[in-house]
Amino acid sequence: MAQKKITTIPATMRKHTVSPINCPEKRKVAGYARVSTNLEEQLTSYEAQVDYYTNYIKSHDNWEFAGMYTEM
Repeated sequence: MAQKKITTIPATMRKHTVSPINCPEKRKVAGYARVSTNLEEQLTSYEAQVDYYTNYIKSHDNWEFAGMYTEM
């Protein structure tokens, strides 16, 4: 019996985003900051969290900053 020749064709587009496979894709990342009370001491913690996560996410070239989710 003769062997069948099978040719595999690699994917060129991502399944869910329809972007090219060989093109690096940025990951959308959001930060989350929360404090449990409205006390003055917690306000500085809240601001520090927002500042930290905003800068941390923006420092990655392959991440896209999607925003901040916050609770006070």
